[in-house]
Amino acid sequence: TTHLDRALKHEKELKQGIALQEQGLPVPSHLFGAPTRKILDLVADYERSHTAKRLRQKHIHDTVTRIKTLAEVCNWEDLGDITPTGFEQWRGQVPVCERTGRELSAKTINEYLLSMRAFLNWLKKQGIIERDPLEYVEKCETRGNETKNRREWTDDELETFMRYGKPPHRADYRIGIWLLHWTGLRKNELQNPRWGDVFIDDGKAQAIIRAKYSKGRTSEQIPLMPKVVAQLHSMRPKKWKPEDKVLPFRLPGSEQFRVDQERAGLVYKNEFGDHDFHSLRYSHGHWLAVRGVPLLVIQAILRHKDPSTTARHYMNIAKLAANKTLEEVYASEGCTPNCTPLDGQEGLLRSQTVTKSGKLEVLQIAVGDALSRALAPFVTQGLNPVNGCPSLTLLGKLKIFSERIFAAKSC
Repeated sequence: TTHLDRALKHEKELKQGIALQEQGLPVPSHLFGAPTRKILDLVADYERSHTAKRLRQKHIHDTVTRIKTLAEVCNWEDLGDITPTGFEQWRGQVPVCERTGRELSAKTINEYLLSMRAFLNWLKKQGIIERDPLEYVEKCETRGNETKNRREWTDDELETFMRYGKPPHRADYRIGIWLLHWTGLRKNELQNPRWGDVFIDDGKAQAIIRAKYSKGRTSEQIPLMPKVVAQLHSMRPKKWKPEDKVLPFRLPGSEQFRVDQERAGLVYKNEFGDHDFHSLRYSHGHWLAVRGVPLLVIQAILRHKDPSTTARHYMNIAKLAANKTLEEVYASEGCTPNCTPLDGQEGLLRSQTVTKSGKLEVLQIAVGDALSRALAPFVTQGLNPVNGCPSLTLLGKLKIFSERIFAAKSC
């Protein structure tokens, strides 16, 4: 490119920018002569845009905070200051959290990068920038670098907390912990339901999580175990109103929960993981897996979009594997040829596993009688003939019948 070509290009871009300014339109920062755009001013516009789209306030706050923090520590004032080198230098200095003084985890650093890239993509859609300067920055490796692990609650630990975990000077929230463990709900989902959302009369056993309180922003039905139904009956006032909250108290923060556990003689954190609020949901998934509930059913009960999320984060695979050796699995009644014919008999769920060698092994897993009766109509009609697994549309049907699973499997 000659100097003349470059000058002509700059002249063209300058005229284009002047024309946009005369029309009251923003001038893309990549044009020659474009006015300098301050990052903080654009972040304010970004925040207003998210608020107008009715996104969750916590999501907006966390995203904006990460963008502002990253711009400050990297000394980025204008859009032109944002470079991959600046981010790499910050990441290479082992960044620490300003509030706690601890080193940021790989997952947290990735969240900073993703928040900034989401902001840059928004600027790109607005026509303010031509491309994302951080597009080719690679994320940190999180596998094997986890700093936040959770472990399941044992029956003895839950019983100990229910007996000795009463806080001395605050509302007694122990029943909330018990419900989190036996429903698999998230903390926010349990905090907000009203008695009008709970259906435990006339043989019904389910609760409704409203869309505004659900993580997926959709209304969801939650099956309830018989012991949970009995507990809710005992909790519900005689003169209850549909708009009354199920929990008339606020669940505490994680730090206070830790203090109350230690006061009860429990270990909050050890080398296997933490006992935070979400570990109760993790415990529910593991409890179901131990009792032989199929992965897809657990996925439906916990309302995950992807079964791999359920398998990776809501089961203790090591403990499940320790319960049976591989020889015992193949020799068990559920995997013998007599019990699992290849014609797809009713009441049997078929799953597929790809081994490291790439070979496809088809296993037939027998389920309990009550579970078979609940799922057989859909297993026989909803199987995908290509891979033998229920299609995603089956998950909605699994939710409807999952209370039967609790009736058959609960202790």
